Amino acid sequence: MNAMRVLVFGASGDQGAAQVRRLRLHGHRAVAVTRNPQYRGDGLRAPVAGTGETVYADYRQPQSLSRAIAETRPQAIFLNLPSTSFQAAAPLLQAAEEIARASARTPGVQSLVFNTSMIVHDQPLGFAAHDARLEMRRRIMAAAPAVSIQPVIYLDNLLRAWALPTLLGEGVIRYPHAEELEVCWIAQDDVADLMIAAMTRPDLAGRSITVGGPEAVRGPDLARRLGAAIGRALRFESEPVTEFAARMGRLFEAGASLESRRLSAQLARIYQWYNSAPSRPFYVDMKPVLEVLPVALTSVEQWARRQTWP
Repeated sequence: MNAMRVLVFGASGDQGAAQVRRLRLHGHRAVAVTRNPQYRGDGLRAPVAGTGETVYADYRQPQSLSRAIAETRPQAIFLNLPSTSFQAAAPLLQAAEEIARASARTPGVQSLVFNTSMIVHDQPLGFAAHDARLEMRRRIMAAAPAVSIQPVIYLDNLLRAWALPTLLGEGVIRYPHAEELEVCWIAQDDVADLMIAAMTRPDLAGRSITVGGPEAVRGPDLARRLGAAIGRALRFESEPVTEFAARMGRLFEAGASLESRRLSAQLARIYQWYNSAPSRPFYVDMKPVLEVLPVALTSVEQWARRQTWP
């Protein structure tokens, strides 16, 4: 694969940082877009030789987004947007559309890859966060040739503030999943690699590809396998959805543009659906996906051994 110049929106977030890191690992030239004025490339979760280029833009200032594209003239664009579970959707919808339009009118841009960061179905579900992502996808694809990569759930969520302290302190993976729920957890690095594979396939424009890990894992099996990999005794605890939603509301209230009670209510509704929907939202048959995007997926054990555990 020829080296490409790739503009990564949301590079200082966990998902964008993984994409910058994997792009550089694969020999591409990643240009990090961030609204964080303190960002200098050291926000990446793993050390990389050199910090590379950084462009400053703000989703609340649409002109800064199109200017970042026009000035850097990338060959591909990776688009990550803040969560609409915690932020108002309207400014992000406008930002997504502006980025897509700028992509379409900038010479040399061969592909736009949108990371939805969550499950997105083809019809509205009545959940604010989901329906906002669906509308983002619609606007992006109406404005530019683009492909949508749609991860069901990240393994890396287990390292976040809502999961890691309990895992380390109590030996418990506490998550709002029913014990029998089949979940195809996927590593952020694997989503990045799938996006890298997709950016060289202009024939995929207009496709929406749901992605997950190499196999479905139930909660108790996740705890057993993760514990064995890191040498800790872990057990799984199915957290009541309402308790999880209230806890997340409190955790993100300071940085959210949505009121905590509304935020919690929306989270509770969508997690109840995740657990009960006949469509098995967290399950993905990756065989047909890997025939189109041939990427080596990471098992629970492989992912666990790559992390730094206190």
